[in-house]
Amino acid sequence: MAGFILLALGSLGVYLYLRNTAGSTPAILSLVLSWIGIGLTLPYYGAETFGLQAVGRDALRQQNAAAMPLANSIRLEEGIWFIMLGLLCLGVGTTLLAVALWRSHRFPGWSGIPLAVGFALFIPQFLTPQPVRIAHGLLIAFGCLLIARGILRPLTPLRR
Repeated sequence: MAGFILLALGSLGVYLYLRNTAGSTPAILSLVLSWIGIGLTLPYYGAETFGLQAVGRDALRQQNAAAMPLANSIRLEEGIWFIMLGLLCLGVGTTLLAVALWRSHRFPGWSGIPLAVGFALFIPQFLTPQPVRIAHGLLIAFGCLLIARGILRPLTPLRR
């Protein structure tokens, strides 16, 4: 959940950095879609984090596993649509961010691609084994660090 909050803050920073460039239009669209996506995604993770803990604690307290089917209700019923729609918005938002970075001429053209690919694969990675999920997280982290590096280095126009 902290990563999504940091992504929301970082998205604002990237938009502010690109607002007077040729990438400003896709950057503002990226910001809006990313914030909507994060807003739809966080309630799911909150329910999962706190709801599943409460179900597990209650099952242990009662020494009865009968409450455990509630875990699937929390994870896979109505709430699943929130996270799916949220992650879809984030996938589109980060793709628009890659376009904005490319058009801005302040970054190497490919610099937004790792983050966009990471969020495009966010939903499918849920169906993969743990090592693939860890690699997916590293891809997103790499994409964020790449963009941060581009902002922190001195402004020099890039040639293509």
